[in-house]
Amino acid sequence: MKSPAAEWTLGIGYLAVLDLIRAHGEADADTLSEVLRNLVARHPNGERLFAAGLLVGSIALYRHIVDPLKESP
Repeated sequence: MKSPAAEWTLGIGYLAVLDLIRAHGEADADTLSEVLRNLVARHPNGERLFAAGLLVGSIALYRHIVDPLKESP
């Protein structure tokens, strides 16, 4: 396939559809948010680690996307 955007859309779209299908019915820890919620709740520092992970991940993604644009003329 010569369209990276289509490949990424199909790959992520599959996971989104899977999560939507699993979201129907009872909350039985089968969606991504339920799995993460259980991991955060079980770990003694879960909330702090999750917040730190979101912060670091957001900064890394921002720098990965925006910084290369600033370097180009």
